[in-house]
Amino acid sequence: MTSQPFGNGNRGALLIGTGTYDHPELPALRSPEVDCTRLDTILRDPQIGGFEVQTLIDADRATLERAIGEFFLDAWGDDVRLLYLSCHGIVSRSDKLHFAIRQTDPDRPSYTAISAGFLHDVMDECRARSIVVILDCCYSGLFLPGAKGDESARFEEALSGHGRVVITAGTRSQRAWEGQHLDAETSAPSLFTGMLIEGMSSGAADLNGDGVVTLQELYRYACERLHQEGAAQTPRMGGEMQYDIALAKVRKKRKQRSSRTASAGTRGRSSAGPRAQLKPQPWQTRAASGPARQPVLSGGVLVVHETYKLHAIDLASRRRLPLIQMWYPGSPALYEDAAYLPGKGGHLQVIDLRTGKPRASHPVRVRDGLLGMSNDVLYAPTQDGGLYAFAAPALRPLWSLPGNGLTVASAPQEAAGYVLFTAAESSAPDEAAGYSADRVVAVSKGREVWSYTAEAPLSPDWVVTDQGVYVVLQPQGPSCQRIVALNPENGHVLWSFDTKAHLASAPVVAGEALLFGDADHRLVALDTKTGTPRWNPEKKTEGRLLTRPCVVGDTLFTADRAAKLIRWNLPAGRKVRSHDLLVSKDRQGSPAVDDGVVYATDSRGDVHAVPL
Repeated sequence: MTSQPFGNGNRGALLIGTGTYDHPELPALRSPEVDCTRLDTILRDPQIGGFEVQTLIDADRATLERAIGEFFLDAWGDDVRLLYLSCHGIVSRSDKLHFAIRQTDPDRPSYTAISAGFLHDVMDECRARSIVVILDCCYSGLFLPGAKGDESARFEEALSGHGRVVITAGTRSQRAWEGQHLDAETSAPSLFTGMLIEGMSSGAADLNGDGVVTLQELYRYACERLHQEGAAQTPRMGGEMQYDIALAKVRKKRKQRSSRTASAGTRGRSSAGPRAQLKPQPWQTRAASGPARQPVLSGGVLVVHETYKLHAIDLASRRRLPLIQMWYPGSPALYEDAAYLPGKGGHLQVIDLRTGKPRASHPVRVRDGLLGMSNDVLYAPTQDGGLYAFAAPALRPLWSLPGNGLTVASAPQEAAGYVLFTAAESSAPDEAAGYSADRVVAVSKGREVWSYTAEAPLSPDWVVTDQGVYVVLQPQGPSCQRIVALNPENGHVLWSFDTKAHLASAPVVAGEALLFGDADHRLVALDTKTGTPRWNPEKKTEGRLLTRPCVVGDTLFTADRAAKLIRWNLPAGRKVRSHDLLVSKDRQGSPAVDDGVVYATDSRGDVHAVPL
């Protein structure tokens, strides 16, 4: 098939998603609404799809059949019609396929669902030259006539009707899988549709590099990505098309303008200096096999922590380094190009990030996930309740602190010349208060200097600077949380602030602002000296934050459940730009920023490099 441009015909898309079902045998689906919403955005974008789009979510049978009829019967000539369905697929007793709607009874699909036969009949009367049907539902391979037999049949020859192509998420016997939802409030596209969205939005499906994503290219791209994911579904394509349909254009990258001063003296020569002044290009690579922590940059290596695994990527070459298997699930401490973690039996061990081999070890048994690194010193809480300080990287002991009835609850950090950590009393809980007496402890050279006893349990969300220690209290009952600022030199309370909703992630300090997102999608900035809000009116994100805010100079980055990585002007609290990306949830971590590029782990475990 030869490719053709968008042409002069009308480009129409009808997106149908059903995720809510009345019948108890049809479980709810969370992906269809996300599938349709994100496809709507991409197909409607004049710089990508250029379609006129109609989207129907959880509609009834009469509404759907009328919309489908008008969608196809109003088209003619050079028009393109794209029909997309994301729902349950139901196979009747006679082995015929139906598409479930909210009112569908799976035992009586012939008059409670949309039949594949109805779609065939309507398309037979359509006068448009190009028809594309994309089906993301279980058993969708049955939509292709002739597919009742061998699953390996040649589907490209099976669909009768000139000018019609059908792409299905799987074969006649396969299920179509939903995406990896992070939690009860975070939905993701289905695996198959997610690959279509990825291929068109990023332009990665433009396999021949001509600036246009065609139907054939998008199909091949989705098949390859599903194979890489190890998904147990095999998309199929069937139909008869003279031209390969152009589905999307690759969004043009904005060229960086050179200044008059720079161009005046060069006369066309390449710029002098070791690095050309070129804007970095976005890229992505596979890191983990699923949701993982946000990346940390250490010694020129991007490190992504997945439970019991460390994935390391050399930043300069983007080459994947040897996988590091861990004995415990908690995150290690990182210093230069080494990871500090408990090895076999809990003994402290140093692993080279580039080779994956051990460098050094110490017989002290340390607690998993609580190692802290500050100013070239490793702080290691021990399994018997003590705390050791080692000079990195050689693991030379500096001092130790006995447990004294405390259990360290956070990775120690340095501020104002002290080592600070949160801890809980190892003794019996305070029966009157109903919780163990949580404390913030300050230590200097192995000696306790001061401690602050909280009036309520302490959240693990806290942040430490030379100007303040900011802890989050969790009162009993329906009360919201309280942020308390402590003087790091003596533990005295500086101020407190009662939140309107629970924090969505740990806070972060940038200059004189304490930043956090809450469960009601608020993005809050407090003055670190007074605890008063710095932005009026208050700012909102499209979804609840999935990571800590990330700050570089006067630029703030947030990542939320609406699949948006947003850049903000920090002083004004103003949105500057957004990037479509559903990041992996990491309450204590945040995307990494280096040399004008943001690095983030997405919900599938891929690392994305996004230029600022």
